[in-house]
Amino acid sequence: MNVRGILLDLDNTLYCYNLAHDLALKKTFDEIIVKFNIDREFVFKAFNKAKIRTKTMLPISAAGHDRLLYFQNMFEILKINPLLFSYEASEIYWNHFFKNMLLTEDSLIFLKKTQKIPICLVTDLTASIQFRKIKRLKLDDRITSIVTSEEVGVEKPHPFPFLYGIKKLGCRLDEVIMIGDSLENDILGATSLGIKSFLINRNSHQDDKIKKNGSEHYTVNLLTEIEIDRL
Repeated sequence: MNVRGILLDLDNTLYCYNLAHDLALKKTFDEIIVKFNIDREFVFKAFNKAKIRTKTMLPISAAGHDRLLYFQNMFEILKINPLLFSYEASEIYWNHFFKNMLLTEDSLIFLKKTQKIPICLVTDLTASIQFRKIKRLKLDDRITSIVTSEEVGVEKPHPFPFLYGIKKLGCRLDEVIMIGDSLENDILGATSLGIKSFLINRNSHQDDKIKKNGSEHYTVNLLTEIEIDRL
């Protein structure tokens, strides 16, 4: 397959977001439980409610992922002054998140194998956090460009992030591919524009969803299964 540029998702595509998130959240909850002497179950339920509340208020905005807003809303639900520990909780979360980030083995091989092809990360969440992730993963000398949902004002699967990424790569639609782990956000967003797309289906966890959707795309378990040649 000949391509001139790659649109690439970041979270759960190049590294295991879920693992880093779970460990970071546990550490943050531990700190909150000790500081305020409250039950873990109450904290857990309040956090989930806060996350839903934030995303409901900011459905297409990068701010809908803001951990500071999550913790602010969580403390409000718990009837605790959010100014006491929301910022600190957010910092604890992200510091431990970054510590537990690690590129998957197939990602390392893929990035080396495609080093002559420019890559644009197309990713949701705020620019400051995504840039910090890139630095932590030492991708700043490999990734050519990045488009965040904060930058374009909308999230995937809206066409803007993909189109802006293609513009940054200096390519045409038929000269790029999209690679990501989310069928709804990465694959459907890209295929709706006619972009050849690859779904990373690690551990076959999306098999049922893929069968029901019927989207025209390629499905692989590892990035190393994608064969690419430069035009």
